[in-house]
Amino acid sequence: MTINLQPVDDVRITTIMENTFDALQASTGVAQRLRLGPNAFERPQPVAQHGFSVLITAGLSGRHGRVLFDTGVDASGFLRNLDILEIRPGDLQAIVLSHGHADHALGMPGLLERLGTRRLPLVVHPDAYLERKLVLPTGDEVNIPPPKAADFRRDNIELIEEVGPSMLVDDMVLISGEVARTTDFERGFPIHWARRGGQWQLDPLISDDQCAIVHLRGKGLVIVTGCGHAGIINIVLNARRLTGVEKIHAVLGGFHLTGGLFDPIIPRTVAALSAIGPDYVAPGHCTGWAAMHQIANALPDQFVFNCVGTTLGFTGAVPA
Repeated sequence: MTINLQPVDDVRITTIMENTFDALQASTGVAQRLRLGPNAFERPQPVAQHGFSVLITAGLSGRHGRVLFDTGVDASGFLRNLDILEIRPGDLQAIVLSHGHADHALGMPGLLERLGTRRLPLVVHPDAYLERKLVLPTGDEVNIPPPKAADFRRDNIELIEEVGPSMLVDDMVLISGEVARTTDFERGFPIHWARRGGQWQLDPLISDDQCAIVHLRGKGLVIVTGCGHAGIINIVLNARRLTGVEKIHAVLGGFHLTGGLFDPIIPRTVAALSAIGPDYVAPGHCTGWAAMHQIANALPDQFVFNCVGTTLGFTGAVPA
């Protein structure tokens, strides 16, 4: 059964936190860069951190829905960038955590302190609260602190703990819920562990990984990922299945192809992405240097460099 995701007139995605910031990047027809003005280097600049956060603004018939997707790795950098980009928490209409990893969720406590009294929906998968770690080939362990459910149980938050899809802001933005794993090469993160029932268990699939989907009128789907642990091709195929819309207008966010564990699947990912043929592709965050360059080489006309302060703007077709 497909979900009737109504087409919108336009969608704008402003990057609040990313791994990079480039004050000298030129704007394009799609990418509007942060305007720092004539005294750019005398003003506060945004910071880049290993984290991810974007503001998704979807417009339809003069009304706009604003969804915050992820909150970066800590409150200080996230809130600094909110202020510099002049994004007011009071304008938000919903919040989503793509998954429970620290680089996407730990800016949340700072945001909650700023929200005020208006009650906002917060969509999170139940697995987002799991304690997790990476066990490196050397045997070293890297702990990944999760968000705390207790932090979200506030009067100004309507907590939506959902495994399946969720619709937000007057049905303009679809949150995928768990992504169906259908490709034979996107098998997750083999060194990832989670504590369940007091026991550490391998957790390569990271099932709480979810994306945001917007249907742009006459152009196709715009898909925003956090880390893309489900595999970017699985994510796109799942978005098609959920909505019944085949055309992909844009894919952006983390594709999680960085490091030696993922090098072997980069060529197949790039080939599959090329076959899908999105109009725009803006990989970032955990995509990795090698994958970013191979995607840019394979899709030079579609590739868009994204960084902190960039707003990607897409306009739908004019109704007949």
